[in-house]
Amino acid sequence: MVKIGNRKYLDWAGDRECGTEDRARKIAGQIGIKNVNSQNDANQMNAECKRQNNAKSSNNKPEKKPEPLIESGPTFVGTNAAGEGLTAAEYNLYAQETMFGLQSAQQSQIQDSVNSTNLAIQNLENEASAYAQDSETGRNVYSNDAESWRTKYSIDAQERWNKFSDVMRYKTETDATKIRGEYSLDLQKIMNAGSESVAKITGEYSTANTTIQGLYNLEGEKVRGEAARDVAKTNKDASIFGNFVGGFWS
Repeated sequence: MVKIGNRKYLDWAGDRECGTEDRARKIAGQIGIKNVNSQNDANQMNAECKRQNNAKSSNNKPEKKPEPLIESGPTFVGTNAAGEGLTAAEYNLYAQETMFGLQSAQQSQIQDSVNSTNLAIQNLENEASAYAQDSETGRNVYSNDAESWRTKYSIDAQERWNKFSDVMRYKTETDATKIRGEYSLDLQKIMNAGSESVAKITGEYSTANTTIQGLYNLEGEKVRGEAARDVAKTNKDASIFGNFVGGFWS
């Protein structure tokens, strides 16, 4: 007994070749499928149902009646291009001639294609050679022009550099002379101002020193005068006291 398994595969087989689910289950048992559970099972069931259906249909067809024999006239096995009937021998000859004609035409076409290809290749080679020659000529002309341009550019650059160098040298020397003159003048002014300042400072210092020295001498004289007066007074007092004491003792 065949298990049901997945019912959708039974339905799928019944809807297609087997007709019904019951027949699909029966066919599954005939081909050894115990459990219908995959699309492959359903495909096998459909294939068996289709085979049995075709076999049954062939058995039901009536037998084909044999064609009547033609007692007179040739038996045609084919026709030519004009539609005329040909016997077996004529058809073989016609087929050979047709094949030979096709082979000749094909060979001619192939040869024409080869000739055209060779001609095209030769034209391409000629154009490539001419292009290479033109390119070589162009390179030579360009090389000569480039060399001339480089030479002219180098000469022009050297001339510009010489002019620039001369201008810069002149400007440098002029600026240096101008700077030296201005520096010498400024230095002389500085030296003159310095000498004047030194003389002024020296004079002021000498005046101040003289004033200080005079004041110092004056103070010194005052101190010496006061000291001499004090000494004289002291001597006077001492003399008076000596005389007084001497008179007392005598």
